[in-house]
Amino acid sequence: MKSIEIDTFFGDKPVNIEISATMGAGGGFYVTINNYYNGRIWKTNDGWRHDLNEKTILQGDNVAVIIELIERDWV
Repeated sequence: MKSIEIDTFFGDKPVNIEISATMGAGGGFYVTINNYYNGRIWKTNDGWRHDLNEKTILQGDNVAVIIELIERDWV
């Protein structure tokens, strides 16, 4: 399975974000943070959608960057 890994910091804490393509029907991309499932991002005819954990550290611009990476590497 192909994936994108991002090592970064949230405040002063190291964070590993991994985006990986889902297997099977439905498509989309799983998002994990420090090896914990955090939600998924998928593309519809109306644009990109996501159902990330409501308490995720990924907000607004962070999600936009992830979508840009997905478009660059997969779409």
